[in-house]
Amino acid sequence: MDVSSFIKPKGNSAVKIAEFLAVVADKQSEEVVKTYVLDQLVPHSHVQVGSLDDMIEILRNIERSPSRLIVDISGSTMAISELSRLAEVCEPSVRVVVVGDRNDVGLYRNLMQLGIQDYLVKPLTAELIGRALDTSRAAANSGDNLRTGKVISFIGTRGGAGVTTIAVNLARFLADVSHRRIAYVDFQQHGGTANMMLGLNSNNGLTDLLQNVHRLDPQYIERTLVGKSNRLFMLSSEVAYGTEVTVRPGAVKQLVDTLKHHFHYVLLDLPGRGGPVMNEAVDNSKLVYLVAEHSVHSARETMRLQRYVESRPNEPDLMLLLNTPVDPVQGRVSAADFREAVSISISQELPFDGKALAHAENLGEPILEKGGAGFPAAIAQLAHTLSGSKERVEAATWSTRLRKMFGGR
Repeated sequence: MDVSSFIKPKGNSAVKIAEFLAVVADKQSEEVVKTYVLDQLVPHSHVQVGSLDDMIEILRNIERSPSRLIVDISGSTMAISELSRLAEVCEPSVRVVVVGDRNDVGLYRNLMQLGIQDYLVKPLTAELIGRALDTSRAAANSGDNLRTGKVISFIGTRGGAGVTTIAVNLARFLADVSHRRIAYVDFQQHGGTANMMLGLNSNNGLTDLLQNVHRLDPQYIERTLVGKSNRLFMLSSEVAYGTEVTVRPGAVKQLVDTLKHHFHYVLLDLPGRGGPVMNEAVDNSKLVYLVAEHSVHSARETMRLQRYVESRPNEPDLMLLLNTPVDPVQGRVSAADFREAVSISISQELPFDGKALAHAENLGEPILEKGGAGFPAAIAQLAHTLSGSKERVEAATWSTRLRKMFGGR
């Protein structure tokens, strides 16, 4: 049988779909993996000799991450750091088998605790690979998966504070620039503005999923999501005004729990104040962004919402964004006065950029860059803070567990 008939040839940019992906460091290992693929008739497979950089390039350009992959860390002096880079481009649900040349029991145990499915020491055999991947399938069926994406809630201190503007542009940046897989959930079921900002139409998918949580599975959710790209997906609704929407207890939690196994970030755009939906969303978030603007009322609501979030049993991390959604005319509360009035520190201030934002919103397009300044630069800074220096709140993901255990940043 010709291997090339179902094992895709080498060429990183040519790989668009692969359920099984293996990039190993030497020709002998490549031949062993190909033998396994041939013997088991594994569909949609890509096997090649290459480096971790090759694997990362493939995952950056592939339409979606494979369900299983083999990565080779042989000869690496910074294996943990390199695996952290790989985790940044892998969906949380991907089952990872690591291959190496170090027969180190301590390393093996640490990797098992951190969510890596298996660690195989060279030389490889087809039988060894088969056992490791069979274990992966059994674990997938049991639902035992330590790696999940980060759930982030956005709450405005008042209408017009710019919650959706910030959240939508952050989602675009994380998907298009940081190459993360994003699920954006707009909980305004009578019609929010996120769809318009992304140039999408709603299919009432959010209401459908919340009313049918007993049917939740990856295929059902994938059919319901509206895709902006192969990395950014929307859940929303436009229920007719006057129609009452009821959400049974536990539905939001079930939906969020399912999404975070298939996306790096799940962004929850929360409207209004309090209520069961907001309670469940916050209780299942790792991070809550409060979005405030320069007014006395916004400062007062910031303190109220801070008490609310900190009183929730999950105690999510809390950050305050001070936005400038309107022209900062005289009479608005200054940033210094706002900072003095509230008991929570301002994580970041976002500038007024009225013309660029209005143009982007009306056309459903990304905000135009302005030489590294203005609102786009602020969103870039927010994204880098979220996925970089502030990764301490990502304790649920295996990449962060790796960094913490081995002293990485």
